[in-house]
Amino acid sequence: MGEKKSRSSRWKQVRRLAWDRDRHSRAVCHICGEPIDYSSPPSSTPDSWEPDHIFPFAQHPELELDLSNIAASHKSCNRMRGDGTTNDLGMQSRIW
Repeated sequence: MGEKKSRSSRWKQVRRLAWDRDRHSRAVCHICGEPIDYSSPPSSTPDSWEPDHIFPFAQHPELELDLSNIAASHKSCNRMRGDGTTNDLGMQSRIW
């Protein structure tokens, strides 16, 4: 139980660091390439910021707390992408 609580508090810290980094740089959604509404609290509206694991947590649990594996996304894009095993969002707006 202590491990779960410890991991949860570490995730909150990583999430906050990612939010501060992305808000400061006005990062766009890495999934669709469109601007994110940083005036709304995180994960509160479809266009608000939500952290997305570049390498999905379901497939790479060892990267869950790695800040370099967290990218800015819209809440709606992140939820649509899900665990990253499929990409039903169509073509991305940029060539990565």
